[in-house]
Amino acid sequence: MKTSTLSAALTAVLASTASAFVVPTANSNVATKLAASVENNNSVVSAREARVVAPITAALTAATIGAVGLGAEPANAIVASPDFDTSVRTFFPGSVPNSVITLRVAQKLKKRGYMPYNTILGSSLCSDEIDSTALSLVQNLQKNLVQAKDGGVFNLGGLGGVPFVGKSGFGAFLSHVPVDGKVVILYGPHVGISNEGVVGKVERVGQANPSGTCGAAVGAYKAIKAGGRGPNDKFDYQEEFIIDELTPKLQTLLEQQKNSGAVNGFVNANAALAAVTCNMFDIVNDVMEAQVDASMSKDG
Repeated sequence: MKTSTLSAALTAVLASTASAFVVPTANSNVATKLAASVENNNSVVSAREARVVAPITAALTAATIGAVGLGAEPANAIVASPDFDTSVRTFFPGSVPNSVITLRVAQKLKKRGYMPYNTILGSSLCSDEIDSTALSLVQNLQKNLVQAKDGGVFNLGGLGGVPFVGKSGFGAFLSHVPVDGKVVILYGPHVGISNEGVVGKVERVGQANPSGTCGAAVGAYKAIKAGGRGPNDKFDYQEEFIIDELTPKLQTLLEQQKNSGAVNGFVNANAALAAVTCNMFDIVNDVMEAQVDASMSKDG
């Protein structure tokens, strides 16, 4: 098939397992707006259900999904605390549950002819297991958009949610589209918030203490603070890509905030990890848009 004919069908829903901030307008840099959002503690919907949050946006090609909020759902059975709720409102205002995102997206898409028999779902989310729990957004969308029995999800993502499958993987994905069918792509980074309200940490099943989430983004941030990464390692190319892409973005943010009286350019560690997450979304979004643009102009 010619991928150039997919302009109407290839509506890429940019989302993630859970979401964290109200979607900015096209081409805006969400990271540079963090300082202003930190000052606003009024969220649209309190995300008490959430354990993991990450950015979402609406549509990539001709058919626009509409104004979609940001969602979050529990990564485990632990009930969110007031500290957690405060961090969500402070650093990711406008958060709403995955169930709300699913309802809004499914309703909009079905009105545009997206049915289980003609729709394929792809996801570019981090490899973290909490991105594929029963309450995750990708699972909810799978249940509502594709065939319950046979409709799987094509995994496009790697560390941080970056679509590391590249041209070959994206080409394979598009070759699986139903005849005259539709494409939905769910993508974006994620970030944990612990029960104590610590951004970049989350409680996991069977572990006594919270651990890093997203570990790839947190690791990249720590490497950048320490002066950058080491020599190329063919067994760690995904993390190296994230470090390389994130480094100039964080340097810009640090420069903008150096006179704010903050330590290392950030008000605190929570603000730092929130900024890292926003910048990670920019990285994932840029790579995904490039992949889609390339596929739309190529015969295959």
